[in-house]
Amino acid sequence: MSGPGELKGWINGPSRPEEDVKKGSQGLDRRRVAVLPFSNMSPDPNDEYFADGITEELIATISKIREVSVVSRTSMMQYRKNPKPIRDVAEELQAGTILEGSVAKAGNKVRVTVQLVDAAQDKHEWAESYDRGPEDIFAIQSDISHNVAEVLKVRLLANEKQRLATVPTRNIEAYMLFLKARSLVNQRTLDGFYRAIGCFEEAVKHDPGYAAAYAGLSGCYGLLEGWSLMRPQVAWPKALEYAAKALELDDTLAEAHTSMAPCLAHMKRDWKGSEREYRHALELNPSYANAHYWYAYELLTAERRWDEAIREMGEAGKLDPFSLIIAANTGRVLLWAGRREDAIRQLQRVLKVNPEYWFARAELGTALVSTSSIEEGTAEIEKALGRSHDNVWVRAALAYACMAADRKDDVEVVVQQLRRVASETYVPGTVIAAVYAVLGEKNPAFEWLERAVEDHSSTLTLLSMPLFDSLRADPRYKKLRERIGLS
Repeated sequence: MSGPGELKGWINGPSRPEEDVKKGSQGLDRRRVAVLPFSNMSPDPNDEYFADGITEELIATISKIREVSVVSRTSMMQYRKNPKPIRDVAEELQAGTILEGSVAKAGNKVRVTVQLVDAAQDKHEWAESYDRGPEDIFAIQSDISHNVAEVLKVRLLANEKQRLATVPTRNIEAYMLFLKARSLVNQRTLDGFYRAIGCFEEAVKHDPGYAAAYAGLSGCYGLLEGWSLMRPQVAWPKALEYAAKALELDDTLAEAHTSMAPCLAHMKRDWKGSEREYRHALELNPSYANAHYWYAYELLTAERRWDEAIREMGEAGKLDPFSLIIAANTGRVLLWAGRREDAIRQLQRVLKVNPEYWFARAELGTALVSTSSIEEGTAEIEKALGRSHDNVWVRAALAYACMAADRKDDVEVVVQQLRRVASETYVPGTVIAAVYAVLGEKNPAFEWLERAVEDHSSTLTLLSMPLFDSLRADPRYKKLRERIGLS
């Protein structure tokens, strides 16, 4: 990824109303904290997952302090491969406080060094070194978080102190497996998801009371379904089982509530219950970018609460400013909300940062076609198709562009191609329904949507896409939405 400064159109850090928040000469919010990737000082370079895991765990721990805003992991890990001076990091992320450090693991000893920097004044506020056993890693994280709060003059509430002191597991083997699993999930690949599931499962064998590992399992199955890599009938029961177990063990875990929310929406069609879970997650951890993101993208868009959805996507973008998927889906939500020109500008900014990002290119093409820039939009979608290895949703977008250009025969070809793929592997019914909708063939469109309803596919939240425009006036469209619990 290049040119992160191009993203500043939507990544200005959240403002803080408290009068006692001191801002430096650069106008940076001191209570917006960025945790740089910890350096791996272990003799074994393969222990980098441990350093990355400590970074991610510290981000999660400090996020439990309500008066502090913490930049998410996705945006921070770019500095692993592309390190920059602290002042530059602070400006890019609009963060007034930077935490940096290193980890060395050798045998049964762990050495953690850490320092807190006031970025505006380039001043070291606090530093510490810890030489402990691996079993003390949670106490180290808690101590660091308390010192962050003290330096920033944040008063910790009783429940915050309790949560900071919570030890997720006392089994070090389980914890190491958990960190490996998180590293694999972050690869965002089919192989990574399945290997992560294996590590999470091993972790709960070592410690059956490890709530975060159960939440991780639930999240893996939810992602596999969301990426159409696993049938909903297989994924959702597993995701629900593990989310329920995580909450049974620890109902203060924001990740567990965020994992439960889509299970309730898609498997149970309990949208009110889903919203309660998202809101509870955000009460527990207001800095949890994924909770803001999924709340907006999975629930608020499904209920067509556009202003709220755009606001929550904005919060997710502030907390995770270099997440391209959040940035691109912000453009997608703007398009669905009817703000087409805003959507085009947003997606163009994403592509300026990463021209190879096919998902954003396909969405830009769709947005352009919807504004009658058919030739330009078609060119964008065709570029995306090659880069996406013929992704089924990009094929559907191409059908939309072809129909706009009166190339009906080409749309017929796309629908036959998709039906052949669906005969060999899982394809959400919504994809094929979208192409039939583009053709104006409503009966087969609704037949395929019925399949998606029976499957409990999460892709039914995409019914606001322009590809489904021809179906909205049909009474069956309203009835279908009612069947899945949406008015």
